[in-house]
Amino acid sequence: MRWIIRIVGAFVVLLFLALGAFLLIPADRIAEVASDRITAATGRTVTITGEARPTLWPDLGIVIEGLRIDNPTWAGDAPMIEADRVNVGVAWNGLFSGDIRVERAVLEGASIMLVRAADGRTSWDMGTGGGDGESARPMQVGFDEAIIRGARVRYLDREAGSDWQVAQMDATVRLPEAGGAVEIEGNAQINGVPVVLDTIIDGVAGLLAGDARPVVATLRWQGGSVAFDGQLGLDATAEGAMDLTAEDLGPLVALAGGAMPDLPQGLGRDRIAVTGDLRLAQEGSVHLRGGQLRLDDTLLNIAADLVPGEDRPMLRGTITGGEIALPGLLASDAEATGSGWPRDVIDVSGLFATDADLTVRAENLDLGAVALSEIDLRATLTRGRLVFDIASIRTYEGQLAGRFVINGRGGLSVGGDLVLSDVALQPLMTAMAGYERLEGTGSASIEFLGVGNDLYTIMDGLEAEGDIALGQGAIIGLDLAGMIRNFDPSFQGEGQRTVYDRVTAEYLVRDGIVRNEDLLLDAPWGEVRGAGEADLAAMTVDYTLVPGIFRDAEGVADIRVPIAVRGPWSAPQIAPDLALLAEMELAEERARLEAEGRAALEAEEERLEELARDRANALLGTEIEAGDTPEDIEEQLTEELINGVQQLIFGNQGETE
Repeated sequence: MRWIIRIVGAFVVLLFLALGAFLLIPADRIAEVASDRITAATGRTVTITGEARPTLWPDLGIVIEGLRIDNPTWAGDAPMIEADRVNVGVAWNGLFSGDIRVERAVLEGASIMLVRAADGRTSWDMGTGGGDGESARPMQVGFDEAIIRGARVRYLDREAGSDWQVAQMDATVRLPEAGGAVEIEGNAQINGVPVVLDTIIDGVAGLLAGDARPVVATLRWQGGSVAFDGQLGLDATAEGAMDLTAEDLGPLVALAGGAMPDLPQGLGRDRIAVTGDLRLAQEGSVHLRGGQLRLDDTLLNIAADLVPGEDRPMLRGTITGGEIALPGLLASDAEATGSGWPRDVIDVSGLFATDADLTVRAENLDLGAVALSEIDLRATLTRGRLVFDIASIRTYEGQLAGRFVINGRGGLSVGGDLVLSDVALQPLMTAMAGYERLEGTGSASIEFLGVGNDLYTIMDGLEAEGDIALGQGAIIGLDLAGMIRNFDPSFQGEGQRTVYDRVTAEYLVRDGIVRNEDLLLDAPWGEVRGAGEADLAAMTVDYTLVPGIFRDAEGVADIRVPIAVRGPWSAPQIAPDLALLAEMELAEERARLEAEGRAALEAEEERLEELARDRANALLGTEIEAGDTPEDIEEQLTEELINGVQQLIFGNQGETE
């Protein structure tokens, strides 16, 4: 703004010279004087490459063919302004009243280069340290309109490391009263995006003097608009109310040099709106208070700060909401086609756009397939690694807590350590795996790590371990007790159920294969033990259940018939495993025969031991009995031996003595 007013003011002074010497001074001399006057006004080297001539009709003015105004030397060789044609006209009546008023100033075919240095200096700051020339006092001048046609603008910010390209810019600047309110209207292509800008700044003199002044601005693009009503300063500071509404935010993101991702329903696919009190600080930070973010039908309350960083900005804040609807967040092609886990590459490049530390609280979150409530978590994003520390989430009448990590460094990986407590099984399993055959409540824990750039690869190589503990419930569509009692696989389907008191199991996942060896279902009618595996990537199961029914007095299940569960998760085949049953019966018969053989052997050993004992007693005159210890037997034998020796040596005398 300052450089526009300075240049227009210089042309006003030049008009008086041109008028007085209209018939006397040749065109090249007019061009030389014009260059000197504009140089004095701007403090920059000015070159007029073509003809400079005054005009008397329809305006009193001057036309310059070919104008170049240099940038300061530190900004580079490119000029600040290079125009094909400049035309400035003033009102005739101003010559007699002394009120100089520019009616029209036109800049055609201009190339404008604006530079901000790494130390904060600006190339357009004339007379206040931005240029190389001496300071010049700004001329206060009003004008009906200053027009820029077909201009190209490049803004190089070496401090922020950004490079903005503006093409096909047409703009009109109106300043009816010198130093008063200025109105700017324009359209251009910024970084290839067509935009329209309308701005009114109240008090341009104060703005140029360094004061913050009231501003009302609206930026429009195809698919949306953003409005600002507040205070603006030339030191890149602003504070006021912001209102953004967009059905397509892509052009605005592209304007900033980014790419808009494909958003699911509920996350802004159809509409995004942001309102709140916005503050831009001089150091480049952005602060939002009292903010409301609407993503389709989801409304969030936001207080956030975006602070520039060495590698990327840092976003800190709090997000709260009531009813949050994100029905498309968990949607996938697998649900529609039945072809398994999707193999589409998951783009995680957005994880590197910023670092973040956010506290999220919400009353209800509808993910379409999963319903959550009473959400309290903290999300931290550091160099592409997103960590959710879940303090508490209510889900399906239970509680979820733990940590979940999405890591985009060196490819995508996901991991976590989660605990699920006292959830309702049927709605949970229906939502997560499309399995509707489980009733009751349960708890589970899992520690997992998956690596891959698509969901199929992650599931195919998943590593995990955990445990499951279910309370009282039932398996719908299967009557295990009836199937075993009647040895009839038809005890399944509508109306059939298997009740239980508890279910426990531990599992291990390696390379996407879930293995379990210790499933125990405890029920009033008996028990079920199980072992097997499930292929997560293929969505198949190969599992064997061994129910036992008719408990005896000691609580041991008697009749056991193995049940094979094989096939896809959605429709597994369930039937008695006759081959395993034969193996079990053979093993039981072998165990019975081995037990009978051991009993017969023990009986024969006992008989032979008794026979040997009787013969020893008769021969030695001992009284060895069953149950005597070796010490007892040794004592009796020693006593008999001593007695025998005494009789042999002393006869009856030895015995008498």
